[in-house]
Amino acid sequence: MSTKILIIDDDKALTFGIRAMLNRAGYRTKVSHNGHEGIDLVEKFNPDLIICDVMMPEISGFEVLEEITQRNKSSEIPFIFLTARTSQADKTHGLSEGADDYITKPFHSDELLLRIEAIIRRKKLTLSQSALQNKEKMSTLQSEIEELQKLIGIGDDFIDGLVNMLKLRDNETEEHARRVLDFSERMAEEVGITNSALQHMRWGVVLHDIGKIAIPDSILKKPGPLTKEEYETMKEHVCFAYQMLSALNLPTAVTDIPQYHHEKWDGSGYMMGLSGTDIPLSARLFTLVDVWDALTSDRPYRKAWSIEKTKAYFEEEKGKHFDPDLTDIFLNKVLTI
Repeated sequence: MSTKILIIDDDKALTFGIRAMLNRAGYRTKVSHNGHEGIDLVEKFNPDLIICDVMMPEISGFEVLEEITQRNKSSEIPFIFLTARTSQADKTHGLSEGADDYITKPFHSDELLLRIEAIIRRKKLTLSQSALQNKEKMSTLQSEIEELQKLIGIGDDFIDGLVNMLKLRDNETEEHARRVLDFSERMAEEVGITNSALQHMRWGVVLHDIGKIAIPDSILKKPGPLTKEEYETMKEHVCFAYQMLSALNLPTAVTDIPQYHHEKWDGSGYMMGLSGTDIPLSARLFTLVDVWDALTSDRPYRKAWSIEKTKAYFEEEKGKHFDPDLTDIFLNKVLTI
């Protein structure tokens, strides 16, 4: 059965073009030029995804999303804002309200299609039993969550237990976790993270890639570079990590690193597109050590970079990928310890 997409936008010319593009791509579509009508169409059309403008007469796109979310049957439908409002505040507001993506006009049709495909794949890979469509995998995942729950509060034994759990799935991930934990503790000392905050950060470091449990082995253990489609799937480990750890009621200070460690200082990262100090300190700190370890370690498809080459890259990415102040601390202090 074709994927159904509901388009809510008062711009008739734009919706005509989007609908034609989506129909050519094999999607079933329905259009509403009014927010209230669009809300009513959700139950009648039962879409798999909703694309909605923000600025519309009578009711805004933000209000449309809020109303749809309040209706239990529609609460899990992926939602994309497609709008001319380009401010970071609007984008952050839209995503915080529950939207899965925020795309600004003008947009490229190929980009819109790719983002739609990625969100639909993400929906199919949610941690619910119906989305996973694999009882054995769900049972395994549930067992791992139960083991995590047992480990809560054990302190350093908790960290060691999680490292061992990751090792069962991916030995490279386990070794990587040990190295970045060491670097992260050095960075924490330099920036004054201590006591319970340090302990929470340690847990976040070890758990940063826990979402990869839900990534298929064909992608997770692929010996060569990933295709664009595979990379989009791999990116979803951030969403899986957040869903898993939220279910455990862990402190926010623990989940910050798994959720935000692929954000970038200039806002070009994923999945939330946060920038600057909107990214939690622990995640900004961890991004440095995570990328450093990745570049200076051998991969099946490339040799490790030299220290000199990696330092030059970090200087180049300072203020773009990385927090500039933390980059200086890492290069000038932590690496000399």
